Parts: sequence; structure tokens; C-alpha cells
Amino acid sequence: MERVKLTITRAEFDYLRALQRSKRWDWPAVFSTNPQGDIWPFATRGYTHPSEREEVRGLSRVVDQVADLSLRARSNGGRFFIDDFGAFYKDDEVGGACNLFVLFELKDNP
Repeated sequence: MERVKLTITRAEFDYLRALQRSKRWDWPAVFSTNPQGDIWPFATRGYTHPSEREEVRGLSRVVDQVADLSLRARSNGGRFFIDDFGAFYKDDEVGGACNLFVLFELKDNP
């Protein structure tokens, strides 16, 4: 899949970070999506039981777009990881490589 460039503001980036339920030292923001397009923030390592999922679709333009692009890259969905540079997914095997699929272009807040 070709990388997509997404222009975002610092305020949008800060907001998507604030949507996190559980903080991780290695990624500013982590979300999951499923084939139906539901999006929820990282809550636990491994499988997140549906009762633990907090739907966030519609709260952030950036998260919605990244989730949709994630589904184009992997139709079954899964976790995607966000940092200042962009969004990544990991290969399925344990310790799998990080694949950049969205490149962020940060712009000043209007």
C-alpha cells in the first residue's frame, strides 16, 4: 500500500492523544479498528473484549481517516500506532515490523 500524507494541526494531534484510555511509554496513541469500522483506544495488551471497547469514531477527523486507511491496508482491521511522524501497523508475527502507512504533515494551528 502506498503511504498517504495527512495534514493535521498540533491541536488535532494533541486531541487524539487525549482520547487514550491507557498510556503507553512507547507510542503517544494506539487505537484498534475492526472490519465494521468501529474504533476504540488502547485499553489492554492483546485482545480487547467488546465490553472494554469505548467507541471513538466521529470524535476525531484524524483518527477516523487513519482507521479507514488502516482498513484499506488490512481488511480485518487491528491495532494502529500513532506518533509525531504518522501511523503504523505491525506485521502479525510477534515482534513484527512496523509499517508506516500514513505520514503526518503537522501544520500550525489556525
